Formats: sequence, C-alpha cells, structure tokens
Amino acid sequence: MLIVVTILAMLAGILIPVLGDAAKSSRDSRRAADLKSVQAALEAYKRANGVYPTTNGNWQGDSTADGGKGYDANGYIPGLVPNYLPTLPKDPDSRYPDATKGYAYKSDGTDYKFVIKGTPESFPTGNPFYDPAAPNTNWQVSSPGGYNW
Repeated sequence: MLIVVTILAMLAGILIPVLGDAAKSSRDSRRAADLKSVQAALEAYKRANGVYPTTNGNWQGDSTADGGKGYDANGYIPGLVPNYLPTLPKDPDSRYPDATKGYAYKSDGTDYKFVIKGTPESFPTGNPFYDPAAPNTNWQVSSPGGYNW
C-alpha cells in the first residue's frame, strides 16, 4: 500500500506542473487567435469603410482603466460587432479583465493598435505579437503607424 501511495505521489508531482504548463500554453494560443481574428476584422472593416474604427486616439478596453467596455456592438472596438465579429474577444483567463489588465484598442481612423495588456504568459524570442511599448507584459497587432503607441 505504501508503494502505491508513493507512486501516486510521484506521478502527481510530475503531472501537476505539466498540466499547468499546458493550461498556460492553451490560454496563450487563444490570445494569439484573438489577435489574428481582430486584425482580420479590422482590415475587413477598413476595406469596407476606408478607415479603421476610431476611438479618437484614446484607449478603450475591457479593463477598468480602459473604460470597462463590453464585448457587444457598444464594446471596446466600435463598429466591429456584429458585421465583422460576432462578439469582441475576452481573455481566456477568468481572472481578467481586472483594473488594469485585459484587451484594449486605440485608433485615430488612419492607424490602430490592439493590445492584450498584462495577461500573456509567455514571451518567446521572435514573438510575432511583440509590443515595443511593453515587451514583457503585452502582445499586440497594429497598423504600421500604430506600432509604437
């Protein structure tokens, strides 16, 4: 019986970290998919309207610091729902949004930046979602003019 308990404890010691890493990887995969889907929707919106959805150069997001906007037609990216996306994305970790972390968008109509603030869990070398404004906390997609915002 002691041998069985010891083996189970060893397996638990191995599996718990592995499962935790898998959960982090899964959440980051979802975040990457959210960035790509919003980017595609923004480009489709621009093709149809000639400009990106504007926030008049202000940040809007689902965190309290960025206005606490929702995920529907009146959400943090005006005009995308329902014609370009069924709903705006929300972080896959249920702890977010919070006071400062979550999804945010800024646009002057000519350029845009869509950011996942503070929630990504990995920052690999060559990350295609590198954010020069916050390289160790954020991921982003943007038009060329919005890259450094």
